[in-house]
Amino acid sequence: MAYSLDTAGLSLYAIPALWFTVQWPHAQKTVAARKALNIHRGDLNCDPRMAVDWCQQKEVPQPVVERLRRMQSAHINGVESFPFWMGTIVAANAFGVDAKTTNAVAAYLIGARCVYNYLYIYNDGKSRGMARSRSLTWLSTNIACFYLLVKAANILIGKSVMM
Repeated sequence: MAYSLDTAGLSLYAIPALWFTVQWPHAQKTVAARKALNIHRGDLNCDPRMAVDWCQQKEVPQPVVERLRRMQSAHINGVESFPFWMGTIVAANAFGVDAKTTNAVAAYLIGARCVYNYLYIYNDGKSRGMARSRSLTWLSTNIACFYLLVKAANILIGKSVMM
């Protein structure tokens, strides 16, 4: 079966893809912290949220600790944003926003999140341009979600006015 931007419901596949983009920085952090601490995989799994603190206590080089912290922050930001993205995609599908628009926004969210993660994780703190770009990328995903939500609300209001 061939899929295109006009395929209804295709955007729902973006939800697991977005979930993956949220989890990827956490997985990166876990692997990098394990290497930095030179420990077995299961040892870090006891309390993976403490990985950055443990690296700081074990005198892991500061640039490594800072990158681990940025990985953790990118993950946390994604966890905070994920319900908004998911709700937007579900609402757009449920209320009948045209498939092409919904699918395009969903694809944009995935791509923008990948860019956001890259800009967050690999900015060593010396590049204000990368930091600004990251913030603009984050803002653009919110604008895209609000755009879809307004389209969904307009459809719903239009249906209720016709009744």
